[in-house]
Amino acid sequence: MKSPATIAVIGAGLAGLSCAGKLQAAGHIVTVFEKSRAASGRMSTKRGTSDQGDDWQCDTGTQYFTARSAAFRAEVQRWQAAGIAAEWHPEIAVFGSFNLTPPKPEASPVTRYVGYPRMTSPARYLAETLTVSTGTTVQALRRNNSQWQLCSAEQGWLNACFDAVVLAVPAPQAIPLLQPVHAGLADIATSAPMRG
Repeated sequence: MKSPATIAVIGAGLAGLSCAGKLQAAGHIVTVFEKSRAASGRMSTKRGTSDQGDDWQCDTGTQYFTARSAAFRAEVQRWQAAGIAAEWHPEIAVFGSFNLTPPKPEASPVTRYVGYPRMTSPARYLAETLTVSTGTTVQALRRNNSQWQLCSAEQGWLNACFDAVVLAVPAPQAIPLLQPVHAGLADIATSAPMRG
């Protein structure tokens, strides 16, 4: 691949944004494509106003995250210093058999974090220095000589061509993109276990 390369990253969750940031820092020209209105992926927060006029928000993706590797702990510390993540100290209980009970003690204490002031904050922070095309649902890929083109539900085949494409989406969303261009990679995506 030439350097600098033009690279499309599909998916603006933490994985896609982190990958795009590293590629951009290495000198490549990166565009992130996201089907939603904003970057966040599984760290999304919905906001609204109730019939009574009260503002509300609900984390529809993950409720918290942990940092187990040294590299991710360092990243979370950077987010805390930027004011976009904080430790979360919930009162945890398990509901079952018509009563609340404390959860089983953890073998080793786990520090839980949340995005601050909302769960989307780390993703928005990572997206600030990137070119992100929101509202772009990539439905197909095709090889055009030595480059790749993307087809979106909203705009059809995009004019831009890319030297490489990175899929940073859940496996079920990657399969239909991969199947026409690389059945072997589609098979790998099919075998990926998915958990809520």
